[in-house]
Amino acid sequence: MNPDDVLRVGGAGNKIIQLIEGKASAYVFASPGCKKWDTCAPEVILHAVGGKLTDIHGNALRYNKEVKHMNSAGVLATLRNYDYYASRVPESVKNALVP
Repeated sequence: MNPDDVLRVGGAGNKIIQLIEGKASAYVFASPGCKKWDTCAPEVILHAVGGKLTDIHGNALRYNKEVKHMNSAGVLATLRNYDYYASRVPESVKNALVP
């Protein structure tokens, strides 16, 4: 994606706060491993301020009891310009992450 800078902070909630505070432009978790309980509350907060959080393919995350706990298709979140950042995810990354 050719970022200008990479911030390394722990926790999905902390990463969403970085977006909201304008310290980061996008939160990209391009691997499986993040769990639904890591993204559920941060997604609600981000959505409340106009942002968007999806899997790396642009699919909405589901949180009902029938879904797997792992976000196997990664995470992409932004406060603004979601489509721009989504278009910058390499196809090789998308192909490696199964929804």
